Amino acid sequence: MFLILLMGYFYKKKGKFKAHGVVMGIAVFLHVFSFLLVMGPSFFGNFEFFTTETSHLGVQTTLIHGFAGAIAMILGIGLVGVWALSPSDIAACSRRKRIMDATILLWLVSLIFGISTYLIFYL
Repeated sequence: MFLILLMGYFYKKKGKFKAHGVVMGIAVFLHVFSFLLVMGPSFFGNFEFFTTETSHLGVQTTLIHGFAGAIAMILGIGLVGVWALSPSDIAACSRRKRIMDATILLWLVSLIFGISTYLIFYL
């Protein structure tokens, strides 16, 4: 996922905005798919543990990962959805730059805490 985000950033810097939109659309799709297939069932299947063991470091990292990831996913779906309706309107994308920056920051926070969660629980 991180490499896809970097590729999207690379396309944006090169001014290849259509390719940037396509790559970020793929990233959002993979984010939703991985949530539905892996992360959501894991979280909701262990919901009681996550709500009763809040002092556990793994639970804390999971909750930060989940909240940041959920907000990033919602913003990503919205941004890609609006872009898909009018992919050639670069000016409209420029007006949403702050939202895009916040989304990528949340995505990176989620990624860091997701890796931390994995390391805490599985290593």
